[in-house]
Amino acid sequence: MRRVYGTAERNIGEIMFLRAANKSIDDAVRTINQITNNMMFDSLREELFQSIVSAVHFIADCEERVRAKLTPDDAEMLKAFLYVNNQLKHDVSLELFYYDVSGSMFPMRFPFRFGKPGVYWREFIDNGNHRARGKREHYEKHLMNKDIEATLLRVREILNKYST
Repeated sequence: MRRVYGTAERNIGEIMFLRAANKSIDDAVRTINQITNNMMFDSLREELFQSIVSAVHFIADCEERVRAKLTPDDAEMLKAFLYVNNQLKHDVSLELFYYDVSGSMFPMRFPFRFGKPGVYWREFIDNGNHRARGKREHYEKHLMNKDIEATLLRVREILNKYST
């Protein structure tokens, strides 16, 4: 027997996915903020990867629920996350991010970056489904080489704006 869900039940499901997406974004941002110096990258690499992947998956799930309400610009931003989600499905060895170290380390790289180390979306080879809704151009425009914390906080604003 097939059950028909009412509007209230659908809204509760949407709210629960939004809460899960917000929590996964918070977890990723919290992990990024634990990287207070250059030596912390290696010790937090696995936790950082897991928290970012979790956030990407929940963002992709939420996109489906708010898709019809999105402005074109907001839709493009979310399509960038759909693209990353698709890439993760097709490339288990995908390196999603890179670190930008702060201050001087050996070997030295120029220019020096001062302040907190940064975590950024990496450029990678496209191994996904080319018919997917998220396309490479969305990733390049909205995520590639951009600060992960800033982009996650931006997408959280978008999801919260369009959720019930």
